[in-house]
Amino acid sequence: MIIDSLSAPSALLLVLQQGRWVAPDRSSSTYREVFGDDAVAPQFLPLSRMTANRRWLDDISEDYRGFYLGQPDRQSPPGDVDPDRSLLIGDLGPDRPFALDYRPSSVAPSVIYLSTAADWIEVAPNIEMLIERLGI
Repeated sequence: MIIDSLSAPSALLLVLQQGRWVAPDRSSSTYREVFGDDAVAPQFLPLSRMTANRRWLDDISEDYRGFYLGQPDRQSPPGDVDPDRSLLIGDLGPDRPFALDYRPSSVAPSVIYLSTAADWIEVAPNIEMLIERLGI
């Protein structure tokens, strides 16, 4: 399935189809272990709300775009997000999205998160690993 010109990974489509793409209980330590942050109001987006970052960035004022785009960071890669090569799939609360990052691979995107401690960080090398780590 193609979403905004990006191919959704089959593992993500499978858990969506099975109704398992739901946020774990926010009181769980899983979020801190996987994302490095606690969840405030986690949302795992349904397919109908998944969108390329380019679309949701269009709704953000110029003053805040730098915050959402980040800066490249070699010590905590990637540091930034490419709005044309990423797909928003959920968030841990306000201003805390996570996305598929298609820069490393168009068929096996990594999963990145807008951390409260840094900019965008990789939390899983692929969606399969995120699903496993979250116990979904």
